[in-house]
Amino acid sequence: MSRALPRIRAASASTLRFYATSSGCCRAGVFRSSRPLPSCNGRRAVSKRTVTKEELERPLVPYRDALDQIVSAFSALQPEAVPLERALGLVLAEPIVAAFDVPGFDNSAMDGYAVRAADAKPGAVLRLIDDLPAGSDPQVEIGPGTAATIMTGAPLPPGADAVVPWEDTERRETEVVVLGETSKGKHVRPAGEDVRAGDEVVPAGTELRAIHVGVIASLGLTEVRAHRRPRVAILSTGDELAAPGDALEPGHVYDANRALLAAMCARAGAEIDATALIGDEPEVIAAWLRQVARHADLIVTTGGASVGEHDWIRAILEAEGDLSLWRIAIKPGKPVAFGRFEGTPVLGLPGNPGSAFVGMHVFVARAIRAMAARSVDPPSARARLAAAVKGSPSRTLFCRVRLEDETAVPLPAQSSVVLSNLIPADGFAIVPPGGLPEGADVTVEMI
Repeated sequence: MSRALPRIRAASASTLRFYATSSGCCRAGVFRSSRPLPSCNGRRAVSKRTVTKEELERPLVPYRDALDQIVSAFSALQPEAVPLERALGLVLAEPIVAAFDVPGFDNSAMDGYAVRAADAKPGAVLRLIDDLPAGSDPQVEIGPGTAATIMTGAPLPPGADAVVPWEDTERRETEVVVLGETSKGKHVRPAGEDVRAGDEVVPAGTELRAIHVGVIASLGLTEVRAHRRPRVAILSTGDELAAPGDALEPGHVYDANRALLAAMCARAGAEIDATALIGDEPEVIAAWLRQVARHADLIVTTGGASVGEHDWIRAILEAEGDLSLWRIAIKPGKPVAFGRFEGTPVLGLPGNPGSAFVGMHVFVARAIRAMAARSVDPPSARARLAAAVKGSPSRTLFCRVRLEDETAVPLPAQSSVVLSNLIPADGFAIVPPGGLPEGADVTVEMI
C-alpha cells in the first residue's frame, strides 16, 4: 500500500491547535507544534473538482481596475497604545508634543570649569569651590574669582555663564589658571536647545524610525498611540510540495512560497500570525481558513487559485465565503483571487513562485501598507528600456529589470517558475499590453 500524504505537512507554532478530518482519512489530526503531522495508515482519497467552460472563458479583470478594487478594500487599523520598544516601523496615530524643555537646564558641553566669563581672562587664577559631575544638583553660586570643576552634561551652577575646557587651563591643586579666551555662553548648552515645551516633536502619520524612538524616549514617554502591525496568515497548498528540511520524494519540490511571502509580508510591515503547508484537500484547507480567520487581518494563500482539478482556493471562497474578483490581466500572476472568508480578507496567489512574488508585490504588500497606515505604493523610478519588451497582447507585464543609471535592463528568464533571477533585479518595469520598444519610458516599481 502506498504511503499516504500528510494532510498538514508543516505549520507555524502560532497556528495553535488545529483539528481537522480529511475526506478518506482514517483519523483526525491534531496540530500542536511546527512538526508535520504523521500520515494516516490508509490511502488518502484524492479530491478533484469539475472544471467548467464558464471559468475557462471568464474574462480577465483589467489590472488597474483590480488594483483599485483590492486596495480600496483596506484601510488603516484602529490605533492602540504600543510600548515604545515595540513601536519601530509603526505609523504614529497621534502627534508627540513635548511637555517640557529638553534639556531642562543649562548644562556644560565640555569637561572643564564653570566660570563667570567676566572673570575668565587669559592668565586669571580662579579658586575652585565645587565639583560637579553629570547628574549633580548645583547649590553653590559661582562668585567673582571662583570656578567649579564640571563634567559634560552637568547643570551649570548659579552665577556661572561659561565653561572653560580642560585643555585651555592649568590646574594648581585648589586653583585653576585660565589660558585661553572665553565668552558668555561658550561651551554651554542652553535649556530647550533640543526641544521646547509645547513643540510638536513627531507629527501624526510618521513612520517611526530609530531616531524617532530615541527622541520620544528623551521626553520620558514609554508608549505611543500607533497603528499596529496587520496580522497575516500564510498558506501554501499543493500535493507536490515538501517542507524545507524534509526528505524530497519523487515528483516533489520544496515549498519556497511560505518563507518568501512571510519575509515580504514582514518587510511590508505585517506580523506573521500563522503559516501552514497543506495538500490539495478542500476540507482541510477550509478548516484551516476557519481557524485563522478568527484572529488574522489578512489571509494570503498560494496555489489552488487557477482552473485545475485540484485547485480549491477559489472554489472554497465561492462556496463558503465571498469571491470579489478572480483572474487579473497581469503577467505573470493571472490567477489571483480576492474575497473574504468569514469576514477576513483573502488574497489567493498563484503557486508558481515567480507569480506569487508578483502578486505579493502588487496586491498583498499594498494591502498590508494600507492597514498599517503607510504609503500604499512602493518606491518607483522612471527609466528607459535598454531593449524592446514584447509583452503580452492583453495583459500588463511586470518585467524584471536591473537599473543602470536611468536605463532599465530586462533580465533573462522571465518565466513564472523562475525565482532566482529576481535576486539581481531592482524592480519591475510595468509594460502595458502589446509591449514597448527599445528606449521607451517606463515606470519601474522597486522591489
